[in-house]
Amino acid sequence: MSEESQSSADAGHSKESRLADHILPSSATMIGVCMTVISLAHLIPKHSISRHVNDLLALDSLFFLTSAMLSYFSIRRPILAEKFERLADVIFLLGLAVMVVVGFIVAFELLID
Repeated sequence: MSEESQSSADAGHSKESRLADHILPSSATMIGVCMTVISLAHLIPKHSISRHVNDLLALDSLFFLTSAMLSYFSIRRPILAEKFERLADVIFLLGLAVMVVVGFIVAFELLID
């Protein structure tokens, strides 16, 4: 790719919109992490809290899936890229926050037993 075509491609893809290039693979990875932890949550002794952990992780994987889809759409649709990317970023951060809460719940559950 020549420098001219590279610079024109960069001009249509602002610095902010490059965030979607990072959100998409990170969200996909986090979906896998959620699915793995759901599987591992079956190792926690059965209390009512382990059911809540599974429910929260399932919801969390939906947040990450939504974030991945929005970041993909922002890459594919340059006209609405900024809006999709901003929404993907917010949902991704929400998913990370839920994952931290789940981590504390699991740690607390393991400490009690």
